[in-house]
Amino acid sequence: MKILILNASPRPGGSIARMLDAARLEAESGGAQVFTKSVSSLRVRPCTGCMKCRTGGRCLLPDDDAQRILALVRQCDVWIIGSPCYWGNMPGTLKVLFDRMVYGLMGESPRGIPRPLHKGKRAILITACTTPWPFNIWFRQSRGTVRALREILRWSGFRVVKSIERGGTRTRPLTEHDLERCRRAVRKL
Repeated sequence: MKILILNASPRPGGSIARMLDAARLEAESGGAQVFTKSVSSLRVRPCTGCMKCRTGGRCLLPDDDAQRILALVRQCDVWIIGSPCYWGNMPGTLKVLFDRMVYGLMGESPRGIPRPLHKGKRAILITACTTPWPFNIWFRQSRGTVRALREILRWSGFRVVKSIERGGTRTRPLTEHDLERCRRAVRKL
């Protein structure tokens, strides 16, 4: 099994990084081939909205890390995305990456109807925010991040098998229970 872990947090030792690391170690101990990438270390030019990628099947901008991540997405069986919550959504750097990879995530019928290109693949979503539980869910903070990621993955054909939302990280540091939830999600694959 090939697993791509994408860390959208700019904090190398933060909550998202620690939860993804627990998932990575569990996957590797189970024999999976794991590729780990950090969005903050990528060089990705913003999409210009020219829509040429939809008909040509490739982005017209010069190659950058967006194409390299897309190649890993095409190879993977499972995609684990860890994202902090910024104003009830994913960070802009992650959104820019998705914008640049759209042609490789979903196609279109001649009438413009989306066509998923990754049917049968699975995904795990991990998100954290400083808004305390249960307000992170009620006020759609971490829930908003998960909703946005699910939307992209659904149209791409991925089935989200687990989403882990951790609120209140400012006042409540991660616990072993939080890390175990991430390991358990990987074990169920």
